[in-house]
Amino acid sequence: MNNIYLIGFMGTGKSTVAKKLQRFLPFQVVEMDEAIERVEAMSIPEIFEKKGEDGFRNAESQLLSIIAKENNQIISCGGGIVLRQENVDTMKNSGTVVRLDATPEVIFDRVNRNDKRPLVKGKTLEDIKKMISDREEAYKNAADITVDASTLNVDEVTSEIVKQLALAGRLN
Repeated sequence: MNNIYLIGFMGTGKSTVAKKLQRFLPFQVVEMDEAIERVEAMSIPEIFEKKGEDGFRNAESQLLSIIAKENNQIISCGGGIVLRQENVDTMKNSGTVVRLDATPEVIFDRVNRNDKRPLVKGKTLEDIKKMISDREEAYKNAADITVDASTLNVDEVTSEIVKQLALAGRLN
């Protein structure tokens, strides 16, 4: 089995699901944002402030190319990883891409009080809806499997992922 990449807009539960998924699969969990913070020796907001979004995306792409060389990992990706086709190609060539989806209202409720998310700091629900809409096609094109996490708890989301991986023959 290759890697499992969890993608989706921020607040869809990628980090939480990655940890829970590890209970079902003997894989290492990689948190992309945490790894970028370690490599850059800065927090995500600091990276955005000092290097801009492009600097962050460059660091993200570089890290992904290194991570993708290993196997049997559950990788919780940043929400914007699909914005670069090279990242999508890397993920598809080295594993299964699982998209976690949620309604804009659920996402807004989960992220609107989090200072560690510079792209949504101070944003309204309408702003979040626009950001999600702008990325929708990229998420859809990248995903091998999609799970709507709007109304499911973490155990249900995890079970659905394992079920869909098994049905797709991706657990061998």
